[in-house]
Amino acid sequence: MGSLQLQQALKEWAVAIRALERGDTALVVRKGGIREKAFAVPSTRFLLFPGYEHQNADQLKPEYHDLLRSIPDRQDDGPVRFTSFAEVHEAYEVSEKESLDAMDPHHIWTPEYAESRLKWRPKKPLTVLVLRTYLLPEPVELPYSPNYGGCKSFVDTDRAVSTDGSRPALSDPEFERLVEPARRLLREPAPVGSGTAG
Repeated sequence: MGSLQLQQALKEWAVAIRALERGDTALVVRKGGIREKAFAVPSTRFLLFPGYEHQNADQLKPEYHDLLRSIPDRQDDGPVRFTSFAEVHEAYEVSEKESLDAMDPHHIWTPEYAESRLKWRPKKPLTVLVLRTYLLPEPVELPYSPNYGGCKSFVDTDRAVSTDGSRPALSDPEFERLVEPARRLLREPAPVGSGTAG
C-alpha cells in the first residue's frame, strides 16, 4: 500500500484500538452515534481516533481488563494521539441475536454489551466491520478541535496524517487466520451494499 494522506477518523474506545493494533481482533461492531440517523462508512481507509472517557471494564471481556488498565488516563478534549489507521476489508449487517452470538469469540465486548448495542434503535442493524489495521511509524499528535466532540462515529481531522512508513499490525497469513472463522460466520448475511439484502 502506498503512502496516503488521511483526514477521516473513526472514533473508538482506546482499548479497542489497542486490541486491533495488537492483532487480538479485526472486528468493530457499530450502530452509529446519537447524532447519526444510521452508521455509514464514508471511506474504506481511516485513522483510528482513541476515546477514553467512556471506557468501561464491565463492558469488556475479562481478558481485556489488563489491556484497559495499561492505557494512559487521558481526557477526550485533550490533544489527539493517532497511532494507527484501518482499511475496511468487509462490512456486514447483523440484525439477529443469533448472528451476534456467533460473533462472540471474535470481538472484545461482553455478550451483554454487544446485545445492548443490537437492541439500541432496534429497527437499525448493527454493522460489523472487518478491519486490517496498520501501525504508523511514529505517533502523530494533533490539537483537540471542538469538531471532534459529540457522539458521532467519524470526524474529519483539521489536517491530514501521512501513512508513509506504516506497516500492517499482522502479516497477510496472520490476518487471514484471524479473520477467516468470523468471515465464515458473517457470510451468512448479505454483505452491506451487495444488493441482495432483503
